[in-house]
Amino acid sequence: MTSNNSNNTNKNLLRTQIRALRRAVPAIEQESTAKQLDDTALNQDHFTLGNHIALYMDADGEAGTRYLLNALLDAGKTCYLPVLVESTTTLEFRQYLPDKPLITNFFGLLEPERSAKTIKAENLTTVFVPLVAFDAKGNRLGMGKGYYDRTFAFVRGNIAAGPVLIGLGHECQRVEKLEAASWDVPLGGIITGQQFYLAG
Repeated sequence: MTSNNSNNTNKNLLRTQIRALRRAVPAIEQESTAKQLDDTALNQDHFTLGNHIALYMDADGEAGTRYLLNALLDAGKTCYLPVLVESTTTLEFRQYLPDKPLITNFFGLLEPERSAKTIKAENLTTVFVPLVAFDAKGNRLGMGKGYYDRTFAFVRGNIAAGPVLIGLGHECQRVEKLEAASWDVPLGGIITGQQFYLAG
């Protein structure tokens, strides 16, 4: 029990430190990273995007997705955004349409309104995942709520069972090593403004 408490304390401390670094990324670098994510994600040989792709609307200094989202739509992909439903502990994915307004959820994040078309997590082909910290092996530290890990638990131990999960971040979010918990779902790779890290 003491060990678990210590691990949680260490993760919370790291979370606080990296979130501060993430927020401190200058606007010009944020813009550059967002453009580079678009280019790297669409021009790589490490995974197949497929046609049903989930992204997130960036907040709190997260790596920006607007260029990637627009490029995917221009390429004819169907894009979805994660939705937090108060009565559940998993994510729902609703289709993003440029001409439809987004609403603000209870965490202050933007998401499609309730009438938007939904897709099962199992039917997504690629999911671009936000992160607080990552290591080069594909371990991810999120915000601590566990939404992505619970939603994609079916991928754990059977990568072929679902979509490829690709983390998006800034280079300053990379750490040498993250201790993976038994419930953590590993990423297939991580894209930053400088590099593609193929996990494993």
